[in-house]
Amino acid sequence: MKRKNLILNSFILLVCLINSILAQNYSEREKAIFEKNLLLYAHGDYEQAEQNFALVITKLPNSPLLTTNYLMLIKSQYKLGDYTVTIEHGKKFLKKFPKSSYNDDVLYVMGNSYFHLNRYRTAAKNWIHSMESTVDPRMEEKLETLITRVIMYKMNYEDIEVLNTDILPSEDGEMIVNIAWAEKEFKEGKNFVARQRLTESLQKYPDSRFSNKAEKLLASSGHQFSVNERLALLLPLSGFNEDVGKSILEGAKLALDEYNDQHNINLEIAVKDYGQEITKAISAFKDLSQNQNILAVVGPLENDITAACAAISHYEQLPLLSPTATENDLVNYSDYFFQINTPIDIAAESIARYALDSLKISRYATFAPIDDHFIKMVNKFTETVEKSGAQIAAQAWYYPGDQDVYKQFMKIKRIGLKLAFTDSLSRQIPDVLPEELDSLYKEYLALEEEKMQVTKVKIDSADIPIMSIDGVFIPIFKEDLEFIAPQIAYSNIQAQYLGNSDWYNHEQLKKNKNYINGIIFGTDGYLNEESWDYRQFRNEFRTRYKKTPTLYSVIGYDSFKYILQAYNPTNQNMSRNQFLRNLKKLNTYNGIYRTIDLTKKRVNQTLQLLKYNYGQIIPLN
Repeated sequence: MKRKNLILNSFILLVCLINSILAQNYSEREKAIFEKNLLLYAHGDYEQAEQNFALVITKLPNSPLLTTNYLMLIKSQYKLGDYTVTIEHGKKFLKKFPKSSYNDDVLYVMGNSYFHLNRYRTAAKNWIHSMESTVDPRMEEKLETLITRVIMYKMNYEDIEVLNTDILPSEDGEMIVNIAWAEKEFKEGKNFVARQRLTESLQKYPDSRFSNKAEKLLASSGHQFSVNERLALLLPLSGFNEDVGKSILEGAKLALDEYNDQHNINLEIAVKDYGQEITKAISAFKDLSQNQNILAVVGPLENDITAACAAISHYEQLPLLSPTATENDLVNYSDYFFQINTPIDIAAESIARYALDSLKISRYATFAPIDDHFIKMVNKFTETVEKSGAQIAAQAWYYPGDQDVYKQFMKIKRIGLKLAFTDSLSRQIPDVLPEELDSLYKEYLALEEEKMQVTKVKIDSADIPIMSIDGVFIPIFKEDLEFIAPQIAYSNIQAQYLGNSDWYNHEQLKKNKNYINGIIFGTDGYLNEESWDYRQFRNEFRTRYKKTPTLYSVIGYDSFKYILQAYNPTNQNMSRNQFLRNLKKLNTYNGIYRTIDLTKKRVNQTLQLLKYNYGQIIPLN
């Protein structure tokens, strides 16, 4: 007892480390339970997550987090493959909470479950209802793809007719069904019927949000190839990523013009628009593969669409190069696929290695959105750190788009408070046991809470610096930067922050420079706007297009300059296999924005590390 008192008295100066965390209310404890269960789900422990979510629903039926726990229970059951149970709980949820903002998520999971049970028409019906109720553009895009895919590849014409009747009245639903139906008919050579269907749909629903898509499909149904088209671009020139696709196209065309002028030839590009739709991209890629004059295709941009086309490239023996896809292991789908962008596992490992080897950081926290892409990135970062013998002390997650992340930062901060106490205590008393540390920390907290109640002293959490965590890996969506950055400053966790490529946003970095000074992030490239190469490119671009190039214009330019090195302007009869062999032999290319090195496994191995320091972006490697 005397030893414990001595220890506690030694750390009386740590009173400033205790804040309002000690005064949590009941709702905050519920949130803590939910976050713990959410972490189980994020780490793939779906069975335990299901049990815990079900227990909360049973024990806390009046909880403000009831619908959130209910949704995660349904998602856990889906992940476990209990599709019938998932559907039953989904129906109960929709009946019990008809106005819930989670209805689109529940309908989406139910649709997925019906799909796995081979009930394709019912799956499509649920996805259509989900699409009608969602306000999330990313969810809407995903649902359009699923609906189109199931109609084209899993349903016969009788099923599609019944589906159209089942979803009435649904203007957008009927339009998207008819578009997919027409694509199916085009694929089967029923061009006249498909055009008639699209024409009638446009007459019936001229104001549908999918009318523009129907018009473009109708207009593009008769493309003829030119003999000078040796390379092709497969891009989203309509839809959610329309601006990105058009920028890449403009940059590629400029690179091609320079190549033609240099070699005095008339090489052309075949261009296909898939507008975010995976089935349309597959159909367009197959169409390109039938023209043996086409030596290679650049695109698509999105991970899932790229994976589908990569698999087809293996069978069609047509080289495919994606300038933007970041998913891991895409090259495993095909010997003909090349990944010009850096995949997320290489990016995460490179950032971790720099932090370990150059910055000598030994203790980390991670903070990221609940999303498959970011879960993979954090897992790879964690794996690299722990293999080196360093420590991941804390991990926190948030829902994409959730602008209130105070609780997540406070979770990291609480762990940092305890680490500060135990670090100090271990230095003073090296032989103290772990179980003693826990016990002493609890006694210390109780003592400090009692003092605060007596003195009525309230401490602002922002006044308490945390220096026991050395590095925080914080990959985010670019849309979240503006509200994450201020929270970093407010949390007062005095660590080296490490981020992903979405931090590379000049405008947002400038707006939040007082909050995130010193952050280091890894990107696929670095654009030095003062370089001679960029200024020359910008001037040529402005002369041709009467506007300033975007970053994706530069990516399109760099990608095509790299690929054109594999073409032989003196060989009119160059084959795909000859072009493929040349691609595999290309040396490292230093572009305006990117360094491209595909010599190892057809994946770009390079990652540019940047530091934002006092308003300037500084390349570190």
